[in-house]
This record gives sequence, C-alpha cells and structure tokens, in this order.
Amino acid sequence: MTASAPPPDPASTDARPGPARRLFGRSLAARLLRVILGCYLVVAVAVTGAQVAMEYRSAHRRLEADVRAMERTFGEGLADALWNFNKGVLRGILRGVDEMPVVTGVEVRDEHGGLLESVGGSEDGQRWPSLFDRPFERRFDLVYYDENRRPHRVGHWIVRSNDGIALDQVKETLIVILINSLLKTLALLAIFSIVVHRMVGRPLAEIAGFVTQLDIRTLGDRPLQLRSRGNHELHLLAGVFNLMTARLRRAFDDNAVLLRDLQEANATLQARVEERTRDLERLAVTDPLTGLGNRRALDEALAKAVREEGAGLSLILADIDHFKAINDRHGHAVGDAVLVALAAALGAEARAGDRLGRWGGEEFVILCPATGLAEAQGLAEAMRRRVAETELPGVGQRTCSFGVAERIAGESADGLLARADAALYAAKHNGRDRVETADADPAFDRRSAA
Repeated sequence: MTASAPPPDPASTDARPGPARRLFGRSLAARLLRVILGCYLVVAVAVTGAQVAMEYRSAHRRLEADVRAMERTFGEGLADALWNFNKGVLRGILRGVDEMPVVTGVEVRDEHGGLLESVGGSEDGQRWPSLFDRPFERRFDLVYYDENRRPHRVGHWIVRSNDGIALDQVKETLIVILINSLLKTLALLAIFSIVVHRMVGRPLAEIAGFVTQLDIRTLGDRPLQLRSRGNHELHLLAGVFNLMTARLRRAFDDNAVLLRDLQEANATLQARVEERTRDLERLAVTDPLTGLGNRRALDEALAKAVREEGAGLSLILADIDHFKAINDRHGHAVGDAVLVALAAALGAEARAGDRLGRWGGEEFVILCPATGLAEAQGLAEAMRRRVAETELPGVGQRTCSFGVAERIAGESADGLLARADAALYAAKHNGRDRVETADADPAFDRRSAA
C-alpha cells in the first residue's frame, strides 16, 4: 500500500501546474512512507520469524520430553510382558503407546535384536511442509527386575516421532502470531499514511504550491503559512523561507531604486554630454576672442551660399589699418580689445541676413546673401564710417579698409574670395580707409569654378 499525494489547495493552484505535478510525483511523503514501512516490514518479519522459531523450539523440546517420559510410563510393563512372553499384553501396551499424539510408530526387539512386535508407522496426519517433516526415534532398553531386584536385560523398544508433530502442536499459536503481525502492519500502514500525510505530505504540498506561484511581482506579497499544527522543522523552514522572500523583496526594491537612480544619473550625464557636445561644436565654429563665427564656420557658410544663392551673393572683406603697429606699440592685450571693439562696430551695421565672422588675424568677412554689388558696397561704406567714428580701447579712432565682390555665375567660393581679397588689396594700395569693389572680369578664369 502506498500513500498518494494530497490534492493541491485550490487557493494555491497555479496556472502552470507542471512543476508542482512533477514535484508531487516524487512526493517525499510517499517515499518516506515506503522507507518506514519497508524498515518496519523487515523488523516485523525478523521478529515474527524469531517468535515462530522460539515457539517451534519450545514445542520440539516438549515433544522430546514426552517421548522420554514414555520410558518411565511404559518401560516396566513392556519388560514384564516380554519376560513373561505375554504377547497380548505386549501388543496392548504398544497400541496404547501408538495412540499417543507424539508417536508415529513403536516396535519391540529382543536382546538379540530380533523384531518381536511393531505397531504404527503411518504419518498420514502430518500436513506441514517437508521442511519441518523430519522423523526421529528414541531407543530405550527393556530391563526386568526379579524378586531380588536383580536386572535382566530382555531387549529394547524404539519410539518413533516426527518434528512436524511439534509444529503441528503450535500451529494455532503460529497462525495467531502471523495474523497479529499482519493486523499490526495494516494498522501501522494506515496510521503512518495519515500521520506522514498530515505532518509531511500536506505541508510539503503547501510549500510546493506556494513556490510555484512566486515570481518577481508577487514575491513577498503574502507569507507562507502552513495549516498543519505544531512547531517542527517544516514550520521552521516556512519561517526561514518567509525571511528569505522578505529579504529578496527588499533587495529587488533596492535594486529598482538603484536602477532608477542610475537611469536618472545616466539621463543627466547624457544631457551634460549633449550640452558639452553642443558647446564643443559651437566652439569649433566660433572665434574665442570675438564670439563671431571662425574661418571654419565661414567656409561652410560660404560653400552653402554658393550652392544655394546662385549669382545673388556678395562678399565683404574688412581689415583694420596698421594693426601690427597697435600690437607692437600697445601690446597684444590692447590689440585683442581693439579686435573685439571692431567686431562690435561691424556687427552694429550688419543686416539681419548677413553673416559676420573673423577670417583670421585682423581680417573679418561679411557674407551678404541676395545682395548685389552696389548694395554690398553701400553696406561696406556704412561699416567703414562706423569704424572710423568708434573710439577703440587704448588706441582711439582707427580706420578699416574693405574689399567687395559679387559672385559671378559659375564662380567658386575660392574665386569669389580671391576677387574680394584683390579688392581689399587695392583698398590698402590706394591709401586705406576706403572701399574697393571687384568688377566682373569678362575674361574670368573658368578653372576657378566649382
């Protein structure tokens, strides 16, 4: 008889019963019950066997004692009948002996060993297996004592018996022992089934059902509580399990907080990186002294304007006059301050769509989209007057020369710059503090085109 696993509690039934079923299929309670009953059966068989052996041994000793007692009971009568050659009496005594349950046969022989009388020898009453069917015999001398009490040996007689008779005598006792052992085994099986199921099987099934429900969302929502009474190791295991789940829940919560902090820190860091990247990108195209676009920014803006503006594009180059003398006489700090002031003066006259930047050194570029040559020349003249009227720090009023060029159809950015630079050179050559324009040359070299 084996113990079946208890049905799972409906409250703890999981939508995925596979792991629980596999666990119940290897029920510890059933295995424990099998081990206990196996050990008990071994002990019960050994004890029952010992009881049977002891009962059989006791019956065998009684059988031998009964056989030996016949010498005192019948020996004298047999000796007297044999001395007097009274076969009727001899036969009567032997039949009486043969009627005794412990005797299977009896015979009398004279002093020379000759058979005088024999009774019995049939063992039809024996019903036990041949394992216990071991015949044996006992020989007793027949001695006749005359009136002077002198012994005369007249022969001997032999009593035959069988060990199976001893077993037959305790047969009912052995049956009672076997039935008692069987009843105790069945009773203990039922008791063990109930006790093991209640104390081990059911709590383990509750633990298994609880475990199958656990996941990251439900961990620690409710504690594991065993319905069985007592305070044994499984209750201790449930307490330790609840403590473990609580710690795991706190660890998961701490990890969630840490992850959220890391995400916020990462977002902040990413924002700072993006801000720093924008700053670096801005610095890459910005002149650090004046805050205007640098040569790189101007190159990109000019290339884009050449691609998009067509012929309606003018370029102004501005260069402060005698700037080297300012640096030599007043130092580079004053020279830097002059450049900053000059950039502010040029920016004051620049229009909304114009692009002002520092080309390098004391040179500035004004990119004028959708602007003809005459309009660009007027803008350069206004800037020249503004610079001449501005008090520059440390040096007072100074002048600036300008070169203006309008892009010719098909002309490259380098070609436009070259003509504007040529016009600026002409302004320097013709006395400075003036605006010169680069006229369209009919003989324009097409090798400078994009």
